[in-house]
Order: sequence, then C-alpha cells, then structure tokens
Amino acid sequence: MSCHDIPRAKFPWFPSINYEVCTKDLDCLNFCPCEVYEWDPETGRPVVAHPNRCLPGCDACAERCKTGAIAFPSQEEFRAAMRQWRAEMGAGTFRK
Repeated sequence: MSCHDIPRAKFPWFPSINYEVCTKDLDCLNFCPCEVYEWDPETGRPVVAHPNRCLPGCDACAERCKTGAIAFPSQEEFRAAMRQWRAEMGAGTFRK
C-alpha cells in the first residue's frame, strides 16, 4: 500500500507537533516518505504542511522523535474511523 491509496478525507490521522519540546532537528521532515512535513522559514520550525499525505496508522515519525514532540490520534480514534469507513464501503469489501 502506498502513501496515497487510502481516501484521506475519511481518516482524521495526521501528526501534531508540540513546539515546546521540539528541538527542530528535522528528523521528522527528513524521515517521512510521504512528505507530510515542510520547513517553515518564517517560524524556523518543521510544520505539518500536508496532513492528508500521512498514511493512516503510521506513526513512525513519532517513534523516531527523540523528544516526543510528535503526537497522533489514539488507536481507538483510528479504529473508530476504520470501522466507519468499512461500514460505508460495505462489509463484503474486506476479508476478515
């Protein structure tokens, strides 16, 4: 599955950055294969510039963040969004 195979409007899944603990080391920006982050020269920090590019369920950038500045929705919020999407798509669409 690629970064762009999922109908992103259906999933509230993207990172948020706590700038009080962000060290601006650019690990998130340099790591993300879906190019969710960009550098904001006006503020001098990384920003979530393309939230809908984030692959639902992926939190690898948060795991890499040494200061814990990156957060995602809870697993329960993610599961609820998946259940809703599957219900809209029809039960026979997915293997169990």
